[in-house]
Amino acid sequence: MKKIGLIFGGISNEYEVSVISAGNVIKNFDYKKYKLVLLFWAKNGNFYLVKDIVQRNAIKKEVKIEEFKKYFDIALPMTHGKYGEDGVLQAILESQKIKYCGCKVLSSALCMDKAVFKTFLAGQKIKQVKFKIIYNKILSQGELRKIKENFKLPIFVKPANSGSSVGITKVKDFKQLNSALRGAFKHDSKVIIEQGIEKPREIEVAILGNDKLIISEPGEVIPYNDFYDYDDKYKLNKTKLIIPAKLLQKQVNEIKAMAQKAYSLCDCRGFSRLDFLLKNDSVYLSEINTLPGFTKNSMYPLLMINKALNYKGLINKIIELAG
Repeated sequence: MKKIGLIFGGISNEYEVSVISAGNVIKNFDYKKYKLVLLFWAKNGNFYLVKDIVQRNAIKKEVKIEEFKKYFDIALPMTHGKYGEDGVLQAILESQKIKYCGCKVLSSALCMDKAVFKTFLAGQKIKQVKFKIIYNKILSQGELRKIKENFKLPIFVKPANSGSSVGITKVKDFKQLNSALRGAFKHDSKVIIEQGIEKPREIEVAILGNDKLIISEPGEVIPYNDFYDYDDKYKLNKTKLIIPAKLLQKQVNEIKAMAQKAYSLCDCRGFSRLDFLLKNDSVYLSEINTLPGFTKNSMYPLLMINKALNYKGLINKIIELAG
């Protein structure tokens, strides 16, 4: 029986989401097929073997990176955000010649860094909203004037490397811009300014596979707040999730085709969630999430699970795709 190392926790600001995702995997794991090993990545950067996620800080045995292979055959990371989702953990696992679920080092890094991701996709003619990369924490009057000339309100200010909508501000007045930049720069050394779209529909698609892909029907997120922020995703539970989304067939076809193209261009593997904005007949790709959440409200499992594939089966498929 193969041993699966479920890695959770991490040192990003999405630590709590990771723990919740891991709990859901534990609840739906196929214990008849695999042995589950829990590897807790503590905020101090160390890894520990633990017996359960609740008592993770009480009963633990530290495990060095070079010892991973003694304890598990395949790694199943549920580590969201920096270091867990951006290629760092993936590189650690590859250095130890351990198979793992999800995207490889380069595709993980590419999809996590919004500045690099958007620049790459712009060259591939994938439709996105207008964006600008900012490196200066405080804009000069000249820079501010250029942004006012090239962008209409509202705009979004985002850290380049952050997930779960952490550090994002919707700017409705240019007087807020420097404050929004300061907030975003707390999370990263570069920031993205994106053109906002008035009342867009937020559409998401789940993909499972390496070469032969299973692409879900699109789902729609109707946020309680102004946009789908961290509180909406994990705290308020007031967001409406509509699966499948009420779309015209031509819109479904366009979204799924764009999802497949972007997934392949970015060399994604295993599983990912792709987020889109839809306004009238225009579809814009927002991001690819290479380690999507697995909480009870997370869109990836909700989109992928159907009559032919239950939660346990989905986890098994993800493990089978490990490389």
